[in-house]
Amino acid sequence: MTYYQRQLQSQMREGLMKDGLSPLIAETMAFFLHNPHESLIVVDRECRVEFMDRRSEKFFGLSGGASKGMMITDIVPQSIFPKVIETGIPMVGNILLLKDKYSIGSSFPLAKNGEVIGAVGHVIFDSLEEIKRLHNELKNLKQQIESVREAQNLQHRAYYTFDSIVGNSPALKEIIKMAKRAASLNQDVLITGESGTGKELISQAIHNFSNPDRPFVRVNSPAIPFDLAEAELFGYEKGAFSGANRSGKPGKFELADHGTIFLDEISSMPLSIQAKILCVLQERECERVGGSKIRKLNLRVISATNVDLKRQVNQGKFREDLYFRLARFNIHLPSLRERREDIPVYVDHFLKTINKQFNTHFKRLSREAHAWFMNHDWTGNVREMISILEQAILKKWEGEEIPLDCLPEKAITHCTQGGLLKKEIRETERDLLLQALKKTNGNKKKAASILGMPRSTLYKKLSEYDLESENPSEN
Repeated sequence: MTYYQRQLQSQMREGLMKDGLSPLIAETMAFFLHNPHESLIVVDRECRVEFMDRRSEKFFGLSGGASKGMMITDIVPQSIFPKVIETGIPMVGNILLLKDKYSIGSSFPLAKNGEVIGAVGHVIFDSLEEIKRLHNELKNLKQQIESVREAQNLQHRAYYTFDSIVGNSPALKEIIKMAKRAASLNQDVLITGESGTGKELISQAIHNFSNPDRPFVRVNSPAIPFDLAEAELFGYEKGAFSGANRSGKPGKFELADHGTIFLDEISSMPLSIQAKILCVLQERECERVGGSKIRKLNLRVISATNVDLKRQVNQGKFREDLYFRLARFNIHLPSLRERREDIPVYVDHFLKTINKQFNTHFKRLSREAHAWFMNHDWTGNVREMISILEQAILKKWEGEEIPLDCLPEKAITHCTQGGLLKKEIRETERDLLLQALKKTNGNKKKAASILGMPRSTLYKKLSEYDLESENPSEN
């Protein structure tokens, strides 16, 4: 600091103290005369320098105190001081190019009795560099956030649409029609059906029909540990329990906000959690474990189960109020054996898919294998069919046609045994019908009574076994 600056600071301190200001305020005001981060320049009405801090003098290549009396425009040609003194209007945040370095400068007029007598200004030398640095940091942070969001969107994304659903049966067409209606109305849905019937496929199609860009959060209910179910579904605040994330964690319902949450096998949910799920369904709000803030939610809830929930209610394993709330819009998926006309369509579709996976070229099933497929019970539904086709292709490996002997041995044996049993049952049933008609001398009403079946059923059975002409008495 120059002698001139030390004297000025000393005089300023003394003057401020005489005015009754505290030492802290006096030191603060004096600080601005020697601020290492910003310049301070004072000029008179002719734009001659009255004061310039030492850092500025060094920056402009001047010795200590040499700036006093110099025209500011000789030091800074693009100075804004002349315009401020001329107009009496402050100029704030102007970008200045000083020695090939951009800085931000501001200038304010100094007036006495309504007349401008000079101006004071300052320059933040490192301002633009700092702003650029912060801008780059914010840009990088934004990119990181976008990457996290993209990864989260990929994780919580639905891939299937209604176009992904294979099959032409009337039952399947009706299901698609109902599902599209539920999607359009933004309804909560309960999807029931045996394992492997495509419950998640339908749920994703419903989501993508109305909210394809929103999150689809899948919850595999049986896989959630019992003691962590509440925290997983509803989230928790920091310190909620031992081992909790220090910053807390959002739950599945929060992650699905503005989208869809899919509760697969909801029958596996603990009774204690079912009450909170009911609250979400009714109030569209949830509360984190260890928290007190109620979070409002805007989402669709799709549940699925392969068990009879009504029976679960009767056994005390599922809340009745939750069951009725879920069952307001129910879509039941029939098993594959209930829509056998879709079997050839599935075979053709999955052969093409598996061929791409294994680089094979199978086009069809043999006649015997096709007959087996059409008569198999398919207790595992579509999932079982995919498994059997994969095993058969891996066994055969080459060719265009899959023969019966390439199907899993256990499945063929089961089918053969089942076929023999069905044949025996039909033969036994036919004999019983003939015996009943013989005992009643062809009286179908009495025969139906002996057999313990309605007459309509008896007529159906007689037609099925081609026995309508056997003693055709109606008495």
